Amino acid sequence: MDKKYLIGNWKMYKTIQEATSFMQHLLPQLEAIDRSSFTLFIAPAFVHLPAIGALLNGSTFMQLGAQNCHHEPEGAFTGEVSAAMLADIGVGGVLIGHSERRIYQKEDHRLLAKKVKRVLEKGMQPFLCCGESLEDRRNGRHKAVVQQQIQESLDGIKEIEKVAIAYEPVWAIGTGEVACLEVIEAMHSFIKEILWHQYGSKNVPILYGGSCNPQNAKAIFNCPNVAGGLIGGASLRVDDFIKIVTALLEQKDGTNCN
Repeated sequence: MDKKYLIGNWKMYKTIQEATSFMQHLLPQLEAIDRSSFTLFIAPAFVHLPAIGALLNGSTFMQLGAQNCHHEPEGAFTGEVSAAMLADIGVGGVLIGHSERRIYQKEDHRLLAKKVKRVLEKGMQPFLCCGESLEDRRNGRHKAVVQQQIQESLDGIKEIEKVAIAYEPVWAIGTGEVACLEVIEAMHSFIKEILWHQYGSKNVPILYGGSCNPQNAKAIFNCPNVAGGLIGGASLRVDDFIKIVTALLEQKDGTNCN
């Protein structure tokens, strides 16, 4: 992939003081790095988006990301945030269908397709998450599960090349377990085939998410069809995140993982 992405998903961590301190330490270190070949997103909690956006102050290499949005344009939905609200404060990308939301908020594929549509309508980039459970993989259903997630969550979407996919095996999120390189390579290749046969596109970036850290990032990013990473726990520490940024910049165009 020509374009590379890295998303720091902070989930429900960091107070405003902690978030601000993190960015004040991160940004100067990024100044010394050639950032022209990748796009970096930081996805804090909703309440921190305006403050983090102000710190970015029109940055060309780092964008504001959101962890979710509502599937309706507006309405009486207490506690929810619309795509229009996010776009209005400068959000550039939105995570859609993270496994934690699929599990805890019971979000289904049809609902996610509506969210993808709303995000695209407002000029932001949706990062559609997909991935199988450990039970699905052990039962040999991992490919069928991922294919269904992608096809149904992108149902009716025409602007496919404005979408990105994040493959996150559920069993490797926040557990310390990491999919072996062969599994990552095989699934990313499979997702690429789905996107080609279903939508006729070879230009949709596919990111890997699942306990990616400074120790394994370089090997993961060297796998074919891995266009970057969706980083959870390791994005909460400046030193770790910088190391992962560096690993992405050193990504090779090889034909196999190493």
